[in-house]
Amino acid sequence: MANNVVGVSPVLQYSVKATIYLKDIHPLFEVLPISKSLNFKIQIFWNNSVATATHNGTAWTEQTSQYRAYNGTLPLMLNNITDGLNGAPTGTVRASVYVGDTCHDTTQKDFTGVSTGSVGKQVELHVQAVQMLPDMEKSYGLNHLRDVSYHDYYQFSLKNIAGGDSFNHLVSNAISNLKAVLIVPQPSNKNNNVNAFDDGLPQLMGHINNFNVLIGGLNVLMQDSRYTYQSFNNEFFNEFGVNGNQSPGLGSSLIDYKSWLKKPYYYVNCSRVPKNQQQAYRSLQIKGTNASVLTMDYVIYAIYEKNFTLDVISGDVKKVD
Repeated sequence: MANNVVGVSPVLQYSVKATIYLKDIHPLFEVLPISKSLNFKIQIFWNNSVATATHNGTAWTEQTSQYRAYNGTLPLMLNNITDGLNGAPTGTVRASVYVGDTCHDTTQKDFTGVSTGSVGKQVELHVQAVQMLPDMEKSYGLNHLRDVSYHDYYQFSLKNIAGGDSFNHLVSNAISNLKAVLIVPQPSNKNNNVNAFDDGLPQLMGHINNFNVLIGGLNVLMQDSRYTYQSFNNEFFNEFGVNGNQSPGLGSSLIDYKSWLKKPYYYVNCSRVPKNQQQAYRSLQIKGTNASVLTMDYVIYAIYEKNFTLDVISGDVKKVD
């Protein structure tokens, strides 16, 4: 909606009805078999946020953000225009995002033209109920103990690594069933989680020299080196592609060379060890040299496997790891 009355702030409001699959909220739901008598408690912290930005007719000069402190992110991105606000020489933009049909921002909710939108007041959870034929249910219940395996994630941060400085950081002293490590370089002076002009992707040209990941004190990569696009391909290529990316004509949609070179991700497969070593608790360490001239933060994701046994009839769960 727009309001062009003199002295009244123009308003643009969008209402989006979105369907979010449970498997996108947590990987457990992608592998969970049909079961009886299961109880779940799902707790979600909605990221209601507000950002303001001031433009002087030539460039953006100021930005402030308000967001839920629990996870500290801002799911908004403003177009970083340089030629003024819709022809106006100066001005301030205020943008907010909320879940539900009511604008809760104390400033925007009283603007002329702001409505409750076309979405509901509450989030609805839809879960399919399956009714089996008696013979199929009997057959399904014969093998009622199922092994369930899925990947979960830890997140860590390494902050304020100056341009040209080396780092050797102990991420964790005990992780079992570690499968992979993903490192995302972020600019330290502009926190990407709350910067309304940043796309949240890795820092432009945020490369790392003399890079390696150590598990239990041992190098995962053969030697400390400059991690390149070919290294990314070698580590990631067979992870999520169709048929392990071995079928002609099918691909895993990897990042292309130019995109990765500009905004690199550092992915290292840590699962290529004997099973008994995977199950042991081992330390996780990263090392390298910041090849950027900027001070960097490194967001580190440790991907590990969790296993349990589920009785699909009674709903009983027995933890394996």
